[in-house]
Amino acid sequence: MAEEKETGFKITDRRKFNPDGTPRDIEDEPAAQPAAQAPEPVLKEVAGSAADNVVSFEAAKKERAEPQSEQTAEPGAAASEQKQATAAAERAYNQANAGRAAQAAEPPFMTLIDLLAAQAAMFLGIAEAPDGRQLPVDLNAARHFIDLLGALEQKTKGNLTPDEAEMLESVLAYLRMQFVALSRGR
Repeated sequence: MAEEKETGFKITDRRKFNPDGTPRDIEDEPAAQPAAQAPEPVLKEVAGSAADNVVSFEAAKKERAEPQSEQTAEPGAAASEQKQATAAAERAYNQANAGRAAQAAEPPFMTLIDLLAAQAAMFLGIAEAPDGRQLPVDLNAARHFIDLLGALEQKTKGNLTPDEAEMLESVLAYLRMQFVALSRGR
């Protein structure tokens, strides 16, 4: 083995949040925490996946669906711990974004429509990719984004301004006509 030399560098953990999302006290905390003290994360890594750092939301859903009696003696204990962890993460997120929230306005609904429509247009071959190249036509991917816009229209019906509703309706009509034209041409 190679001998380790003193380099003069000190490694310090400067993360602002604990694994459960609660804020850390950096000054009072030792540099290394034992793993037993760290709370278990809500989402688990998938064992045997292609990448070791992939988080699976499906695994978390399955854990919630399993009977609680197998996991703990008290049926509601795991659920209340998860709710507390979720509430702590939300508080930490709101605290971290407190300064930025006043500066940044809420993103407009039109931006969401534009984002989804641009994706559909790229897969229909109508628009170029952000790097300037023309993507091959992929009708399945285009249908997915058109369907997302359709679901958005259906779920927001009656809650949009007249301009938002008109834009969503016209974008959907245009994309659907282009999709039909391309699918018939093949």
